[in-house]
Order: sequence, then C-alpha cells, then structure tokens
Amino acid sequence: MEYGGLNIGIHPSKKNLGGGIESVRAIPWIIVWTQTRFHLPMWLGFGTTFKHVIEKDVRNLHMLQEMYNEWHFFRVTIDLVEMTFAKGDSGIAALYDKFLVFEDLWSFGERSRSNYEETKKHILQVNLYAGYHFHPLPQFVLDIIGHSPSMPLKLFSFRK
Repeated sequence: MEYGGLNIGIHPSKKNLGGGIESVRAIPWIIVWTQTRFHLPMWLGFGTTFKHVIEKDVRNLHMLQEMYNEWHFFRVTIDLVEMTFAKGDSGIAALYDKFLVFEDLWSFGERSRSNYEETKKHILQVNLYAGYHFHPLPQFVLDIIGHSPSMPLKLFSFRK
C-alpha cells in the first residue's frame, strides 16, 4: 500500500486527495525518511549553510563554535541534528535506493548521501567534536542495555 493511502492520525495523509507529492502532509513524509534511516528533513540545509559561511571567512567557524557554546537555542538545535546523525545510516538509505528507486535516479541519492556526510562533518566542526567519529557501540554496552545485535544502532563512542 502506498503511504498516501494510509489513514494516519486524525487527518488524511494528503491535503488534496487528488494531488501529488506536494500535497502529502508532514506525518507520512517524516515516517518515510525515518524508515530509510536518512532523516533528510532534519539535516538538509545545515551543511550547505555552514560550508558557505565557513568558506566566506574561516573566522566564521570560530563564531559558530562560540554560538554553540553561548546560545542555548543554537546549541540545542545543533545537538538535535547531531542526534539525527547518530540514529541515521546512509548505508541503509543506499539500500533503499538500490532496491526501490529507478536506476536513472540513483545519482540523486548519491549526491544526497554525499551532502549527508559533508553536513555531519560540519556539525562536528561546530560542536568541537571534529576529531571524533561515529562508531558502533562495543558489544558489552549492547549487552548491558539489552540491545539486539540484529537491530542497527550507531551512537557516538568518543574515540579519536
């Protein structure tokens, strides 16, 4: 069944039942991006904006880091985007592309995944974790929290 045909919440999934993708409400749109582990609506635009600001003047990176340290709203926003990357997995999104997307559209997914990685890099520069990387949690931690090894889980494990 297409997501547009699902009855999610108190409203129909489309604002205009005869409309196309532009009439899809936010709830099914977010569900799809969450299912693919790509979370596009959460991070899209941050990387391009940070890249532009930093390339314009390298001192702007320091300004963004100061904003992160001193402005509560900015810090929480960046932390939420960072959390999105901790829950995301561009590899799973690539698998969805491979099996569900027409081959002539694969380049769009490749560009999006490249943007995803670049955005992650810029977020880590701004919140001063630039030397750290996303690593799977060690097995003993997964055992403690009762996590099934068949379920994908990536969080920060702060190692250089």
